[in-house]
Amino acid sequence: MERRLAREDWLRAARLALLRGGVEAGYQAQLKALELYWSLQSEKGEVAHSVVVTSSGPAAVPPSGQEPLPAEKTAPRRSAPEVNADVRATFPLFPETFTVRDVYQAIGYQPYRSALYLSLRKLVQEGLIRVLEPGSGHRAVVYRKTGASDPSRIP
Repeated sequence: MERRLAREDWLRAARLALLRGGVEAGYQAQLKALELYWSLQSEKGEVAHSVVVTSSGPAAVPPSGQEPLPAEKTAPRRSAPEVNADVRATFPLFPETFTVRDVYQAIGYQPYRSALYLSLRKLVQEGLIRVLEPGSGHRAVVYRKTGASDPSRIP
């Protein structure tokens, strides 16, 4: 608990320094906060890091003797026609009543929202699904299958 409070104090001080003293002072304060955080993590038995400051900004450098961590690779986003094909192929896996989260589970990834909603709108227009409850704010749209023909055979 004390570690977390100390870290929050350092971050608060860094933000205030940024507002009061300009970019460089805030930058230095955030570096100190980052080093404090890393030192606290190393006390827990986790890997500690050091910060190297160059003219272009800081760079996290792993301690000597360790390989740098590889950059995470994200899967390329699929186009709207690819998303539509995936939605139609996995349509039988959808529950009778479903939301976009169920679609994400069925297709195995989270596509662009616009591509997914375009595909679902086409299914509504074709009469394969209908909107059971419209979404509002943080509440997702609830869809229901209508029991019409198989969407994988319809382009």
